[in-house]
Amino acid sequence: MKKVFSIIFLCIIIFGFSQNQKQTVIKQANDMRKYFMEKNYDAFSNYVYDGVIKMYGNKKKMIDASVDAINQMEKAGYTFKDVTFSEVSDIINNKAELQTVVHQKIEMETPKGKILGDYYLIGISKDNGKLWKFIDTAGKNISEMIKYFPNLSSKLNLPKKKITSQ
Repeated sequence: MKKVFSIIFLCIIIFGFSQNQKQTVIKQANDMRKYFMEKNYDAFSNYVYDGVIKMYGNKKKMIDASVDAINQMEKAGYTFKDVTFSEVSDIINNKAELQTVVHQKIEMETPKGKILGDYYLIGISKDNGKLWKFIDTAGKNISEMIKYFPNLSSKLNLPKKKITSQ
């Protein structure tokens, strides 16, 4: 009986830790969202995964490329109206990192009307869940993402993006 109680207690602790971690992921994704929507790209970049920044060369080059892309989109009539985060997948411990997938809903205004998109981010923490950084998957599957980031777990499930017009 004592063994059963110990196992149940351990399961409750692990589940509680996991739920707390998922709440931290959502909170930090929302912090990132806030900075993005405010166009505070320097603060936003603190939540971008280091491997993404390296792809651009450095933080300043990544910010400059992001600002240029957003300015071009806005000139063409595309504006972000809202970004929200909901489900967080199971958190995987892989190669000394915690990794997860975060569901992201994006609402945009376009020249042809409003569109809603379901996209997915990969969240990565190198400090046991204190700070999460994110990779925008841009609709790619996990095999494609691993080509760019070999540290990613193949166990991460990246659903296909969905876009609907309104």
